[in-house]
Amino acid sequence: MSQISSPEPSAKETGRSRTQAERITAEMEAEIVRGDLAPGQKLDEVAIAQRYNASRTPVREALRALAVSGLVTHEPRVGAIVARPTVSNVVELFELVGELEGVAIRLACERMTEFHRARIEAAYQACRRQATSDAAEAYLSANDAFHCAIHDAADNRALKSEIGQINRRLGPYRRFITFLPGRRESAEREHEILAEALFAEDGARASAAMRDHVKVLAEDSLLLARSLQL
Repeated sequence: MSQISSPEPSAKETGRSRTQAERITAEMEAEIVRGDLAPGQKLDEVAIAQRYNASRTPVREALRALAVSGLVTHEPRVGAIVARPTVSNVVELFELVGELEGVAIRLACERMTEFHRARIEAAYQACRRQATSDAAEAYLSANDAFHCAIHDAADNRALKSEIGQINRRLGPYRRFITFLPGRRESAEREHEILAEALFAEDGARASAAMRDHVKVLAEDSLLLARSLQL
């Protein structure tokens, strides 16, 4: 007896599944970066599918995409969980992104246009205003915009992509450190040093200042370990 094969999904159905998978990926990535989904938290396919009113197929696609970016891992007999890096992993990622950010600001010194300069200046001033406010989330947004403006001025898409991918993996830890008492104020003193070098187009000094700025985050990793029990 010949076996009846299941019909192939139509192009429309495939496209719908892909769109759902992309939406689920984007929303879960944002939750992981914000810390709403904690490191080590189990990600149940059935619960996620019910939450997004989707089948398990786009959920699996989303979890695979998040695993590729390093935000999710799969453990034997457990399944998918939010990635829970070790302290050394976190430190290594901060060290790496610090070096990449140093390259970005050096390139920005060489390549920024008047448009880029004005955009960086506006983002820098927004950071200064938010540093003394009670709106920690607003400061995080302003800080991201400042760094993003520098990345854009560097005019290297591959470099910007690598920095973005690492920063997404470090999202929960960057947030924790940024919310420490006095950290925003000290971050703005560091921003002042690197912005001064950047606007003077001193690539070497700006690069060193940026690496020092990110290095401070890595040095707080022991406090992170105690808080997050890594």
